[in-house]
Amino acid sequence: MTTEPVSRPTEDGTMTQLENRPPADAPQDKKVALKRKNRAWVWILVGVVLVIGVGFVATQMLGKSVVYYKTATEVKSMPAQQVRLAGELVKDSVKTDAGTTTFAITDGATTINVVYTGGATTALTTAAQPGTQMVAEGSLGTDGVFHSSVLLAKCPSKFQTKAGA
Repeated sequence: MTTEPVSRPTEDGTMTQLENRPPADAPQDKKVALKRKNRAWVWILVGVVLVIGVGFVATQMLGKSVVYYKTATEVKSMPAQQVRLAGELVKDSVKTDAGTTTFAITDGATTINVVYTGGATTALTTAAQPGTQMVAEGSLGTDGVFHSSVLLAKCPSKFQTKAGA
């Protein structure tokens, strides 16, 4: 590697050598520039892989946590699939035994009998009123009964204003 001396004039007119610097077109500089370009591509590639990985994980997690509500008509054609059945509680259909509650949900066109096994069976009988919106999570059995392990009741009466208020 050759170097060119860098010098500057002094007050008396003589030249003083400041430092030795390699010429601008030295092969060493080209190698360094090439290494920097390669490093840049590596970081860009790492960034792209990270973004794709985070996006993939996010969509997988979101897909597992999102469960859409199905109507009774839709559930009739989906036996043995884990779904959330939403509909209106049928009048006088709630019957409670030890740890098991049976009732019917309708979407206006189709009615499905639901068997719920869980701890809130007593609360369901006291809160159940005709027209209550129910959500049952489970699957439709081969017997045509929806077997539920999770049950939610929406109580619209608590959120309605009183007449004349």
